[in-house]
Amino acid sequence: MSRRPNRTPLEDDGGHGEAFELEQQNNQHLDSLAAKVSALHSVSLTIHDNVNDQNRLLDGTADTFNRFGNMFDRTKTQLTHTLATANSRFLCYLTLVLVLGVFGLYYIAKHILTSSGDPPELQ
Repeated sequence: MSRRPNRTPLEDDGGHGEAFELEQQNNQHLDSLAAKVSALHSVSLTIHDNVNDQNRLLDGTADTFNRFGNMFDRTKTQLTHTLATANSRFLCYLTLVLVLGVFGLYYIAKHILTSSGDPPELQ
């Protein structure tokens, strides 16, 4: 910002003391305004950086969900093909393995959760 140079009271000619004081006040206000603009600029740059980081995070999340969707579609296609070509005995074995797997995971999870801390006391 360009501003007029401050005049000293000795350079002041006669009745312009009030003008000199007003010029000093204007300069003080300009300095204050410049500091506020600088702070606002810093905040806006920080917000801009945060927005860019969040956009990168969202893009990464979208890519992850797209890969998951593609994997899910391939799994669905493979399962459909397996069910279409499988005989009834294979389906029984598959169902048995899935049911036992779910119960096994439940048992393991329950056992780990109850052994990791003191069991709750009954009153």
